[in-house]
Amino acid sequence: MHSIWTKGVKPADKAQRRKEVLAYKNSFDALIEVLDKNIKKKEAVRDYSNPNWLAEQIAVNEYNAAVDEIKKLITFK
Repeated sequence: MHSIWTKGVKPADKAQRRKEVLAYKNSFDALIEVLDKNIKKKEAVRDYSNPNWLAEQIAVNEYNAAVDEIKKLITFK
């Protein structure tokens, strides 16, 4: 479980917060399946003749990183 789920929660309340978040595990697992089927990572930009290829590649990298972060946030091991 990612620590962000208990960030800012009083130490005495952290166990309860973990329990609440883990209660949504089935929903998060279903959401991961939806993301895997519908939100695909973008491929690298290979058109180096385009003067904006670097900016486009940066956008692709940021998009892919955001997808990874969301999946990491809702994945519980």
